[in-house]
Amino acid sequence: MRSALVLGGRGTGLTTFVGLLSTAQVRLGIDESDEFRFHAERESIRQLETIYGELGAGRFPTRDSDWEERPLSFVFGFRHGKLRGLARRDAADGEFDTVAFQVAGMLTDEVAELQSHDAVLEPQTRQALRSQVVVPLIDASRLSPDPSELEVAALVEQDRFLSGTLRVLGNYLAAEPARNARRMFPLFVVTKTDAIHLDTLRRLDAPGGLPAQWAAEARRSFGGRLLRTYFPETAKFLEAPRRSPGLQVAPPEWYFSSLGTEGHGAGLHVQRRSITPVGGWEPVYPFEEYRSFIESLGRISHRMAAWPAIEATDATATMRAPRDSGIPRYATPPE
Repeated sequence: MRSALVLGGRGTGLTTFVGLLSTAQVRLGIDESDEFRFHAERESIRQLETIYGELGAGRFPTRDSDWEERPLSFVFGFRHGKLRGLARRDAADGEFDTVAFQVAGMLTDEVAELQSHDAVLEPQTRQALRSQVVVPLIDASRLSPDPSELEVAALVEQDRFLSGTLRVLGNYLAAEPARNARRMFPLFVVTKTDAIHLDTLRRLDAPGGLPAQWAAEARRSFGGRLLRTYFPETAKFLEAPRRSPGLQVAPPEWYFSSLGTEGHGAGLHVQRRSITPVGGWEPVYPFEEYRSFIESLGRISHRMAAWPAIEATDATATMRAPRDSGIPRYATPPE
């Protein structure tokens, strides 16, 4: 089973992103019930229902301090059929490809502590480190118009951490026995885009209109400028011609998340809209962005399922943790 790993630290909008992704999959499941499936264990269902319920009631998600000990994960399933070009000609009728989605806020001090040490890894952590789809969250509200300002100093550490984490994941993928597993697909999600400073947009030469209206090439160009300006080490890793032996990194895809709000100060709450014809309420958010994100997971899942499993012949393709690569532990620091 393919897996996707979310990388989001405290305050990046991680909890809201998970809630909106859950909201989107409910709506997509209603619209595309024959083509799209969702599954989660009971404990994860409880967590998702809590976040989903709060957003639907117009409240911001509350802190869930148990996520570290109760990891959040769920599975998306995609049938080879009608869902916006996700058909695969060689697939059996009715067959589903799946992506296991794992939420993991990553703690900088733990990565630094384990930077040069081997570790005995639990199966769940080992599976997370072998995720081919990586979903870094970038908080747009932290992108100061002037990169020399103090606010951006904190981004320097985040950049170092994110680039190092991607290298760690790349090392694990490069050590996979099957060549078709040595591929990384970065899907960046820019959260809180409604709070980004206009001068920041001008500095990054953002296209006109809402992000949902940007063409694919404009998104990629904007994302590249964002990384080179605020996350240069991460950009260097993604654009490097040479990485770990055999590792292939796809060009990053970009998605933009926001949440409609109203009121002021302590009275600020989430805007809602009616869900018709099903009934009930959902938060005001860019559904098409989340639909496109989910569909990208489906396309990647189908691609990976279609690749022949060609086994590696080099002696370095082992299941052992790479030495001196920085082995992070995963926790989910809620907002």
